[in-house]
Amino acid sequence: MNGRVFAILLSASTLLAGPASAQNTHDTYLAWCTGGDLERKMLGCSALINSGQETPETLAIAYLNRGNALVDNGQIDVAIQDYDQSLKNNPLSAEAFCRRGIAFERKADFDRAVVDCENAVKLDPKNAKALTCRGSTRSHKKEFDGAIEDYTQAILLDPNDARTFRMRASAYREKAQYDLAIQDCDQAIKLDPDDAVAYYVRGLSKQKKGDKSGAKADIAKAKQLDPKVDQK
Repeated sequence: MNGRVFAILLSASTLLAGPASAQNTHDTYLAWCTGGDLERKMLGCSALINSGQETPETLAIAYLNRGNALVDNGQIDVAIQDYDQSLKNNPLSAEAFCRRGIAFERKADFDRAVVDCENAVKLDPKNAKALTCRGSTRSHKKEFDGAIEDYTQAILLDPNDARTFRMRASAYREKAQYDLAIQDCDQAIKLDPDDAVAYYVRGLSKQKKGDKSGAKADIAKAKQLDPKVDQK
């Protein structure tokens, strides 16, 4: 156990042993579970799940957030199990369907990813993440027109997501619409200067347009940021 995890556990033990009420303990774990710190998220969500005292609503949140933390930690299969439990406690959670769909996509289980992303969009048609999720599954199925429509709607809802611009750029490139692909990569890079895939897609698009020097520079930058970018 590293020192940081021990310190968090010590904090939790102090909280439980001290005069704080059960409600304060619950609120602290919920704050950890829904916060941005990965280790606290795992500990807080697990504490809520294991307490045996939480409502289905809180359990749905705890399983969802722990699943997100597990994905961030590269534990995709275990994360999917948590998303299953989140949906068991809240079958109408667009976010849980969306997150599970993304996890299935990362496992290259595109059939299940499609179903989950479709359910997410049906439950919340204004959810940008759900639309991007469905767009991605459509891209994998070579349905690039539909994918571009989803990405465009997602961008209208959330114009600050570099990943969606980059994914739409990839779809445009597949349709040989290189100018549009380059424009989207420009925006993706503006939003996230470390997006290796955006540089790579822009480089490939410039290559198709005969811009050899521009293509070479972009591809080199992409591989500097991620040496395995050409394998994605």
